[in-house]
Order: sequence, then structure tokens, then C-alpha cells
Amino acid sequence: MKFALARIFLLTMFAAALPAGATLALDDNVLGLYYDADASIHEVEVAPNSTHSLYLVLLNPVNEDFDGGGIRDVEYVSGFECAIEHPSGDMLLGMTFPTQGLNLGTPENIVAGFATAVPVSSQRAAMLATLTVLTMGNNPEGYRLVPTAAATHANTMAYVDSDDPDDNIVDMAPVSGSFDRPVFTFGDYTVDRVAKWGEVKSLYR
Repeated sequence: MKFALARIFLLTMFAAALPAGATLALDDNVLGLYYDADASIHEVEVAPNSTHSLYLVLLNPVNEDFDGGGIRDVEYVSGFECAIEHPSGDMLLGMTFPTQGLNLGTPENIVAGFATAVPVSSQRAAMLATLTVLTMGNNPEGYRLVPTAAATHANTMAYVDSDDPDDNIVDMAPVSGSFDRPVFTFGDYTVDRVAKWGEVKSLYR
């Protein structure tokens, strides 16, 4: 049985797919990796051979309304899946969750479920995991967020909307806008990407 969110959903009694009729903004359901839990620092210069914490943050999670009439804010997240591609020479040393959780994958290929759902803050952000990384130093290659090896929804990342028993598996995209572009770098390279969902929101709304 493949490592996918479907296995987590069996444990939490959830199963469904993102509704085809949902219309999302460009900055909805985006996942980023940051140097701070407030999701504001996406690149930082560091010393070689040093250990740091990085925060995996879901921004502006939304899903279809329960009556199918529109889009609503997601309030709690009870699981997620994504893979992390790190720069050459860097290592992922470990991972912790903000609440009791189980990872059926690895630190690089995360398939996680939470015993207690993680709340979405009033700033519309949910911190899903803290990663401990060893970096060889500044590297423009950066960190990328991509689908897991056996993704529940093909070619995308996903999270679990714990309030919705029918449409609970929600696709999410990297905050960079592409799986090919990094979401975080050690170094001051000013990679062209969305640093925070609120910044791009002002451009499109």
C-alpha cells in the first residue's frame, strides 16, 4: 500500500477529493519554507557547516463551502503531504510537528497526520512542521517543495481540511509558483518568488 495521504485518511476516517468547481486565487493554498515561524524570511546568509531550523508554513488555506456555493476559509489542518528537495551538500537532520503527529514517510518525503488538528491563525497561516537542517552554506540552488513520490493527487502536494468530511483533500502549490523554483535559499540571491501570500494578494485583488 503506497505512502500517500489516503493512508492517513483511513486513520482519521476522511476520504474525498478537491471539488472540480472550486475557484481559487493565485495565492490560496500555498506552502512555503521559512527561516521564521511568521513566514517572512525566505532567504538568509549563514555560515558554512551550520545547523538551522526551517518552518514549513501553509498560507491562506481555503476549500469549497459545505453547500458547494463558494469558497470558505479552512480553520484546521489534520495532515499533509509534500516532498522537500534540498541543495547539494545540505542535510535534513530531523522534523517535529506543532502537535502530536505521525509521519509515514521520511523528512524528505513527508506523509503526515496529526492526532490533534493544527489551527490556522488569524493571519491565515498554519505552521505544519519544523525542520532541522545542516547546511554547507550559501547556495543559490535553494530548497524546493514538490509532490511526494506517491502523491494522493497526481503531480501536486495536498493537505487535509479536518472540518470537511466530504471534500477534505485539498491541493496546495509551492509559494514560489512552480515546483522548479526554490521557496527558500541560504544566501542573498533574491530568488523571484512569492515571499508571503499577503504580498501577492495585493496584486490580484
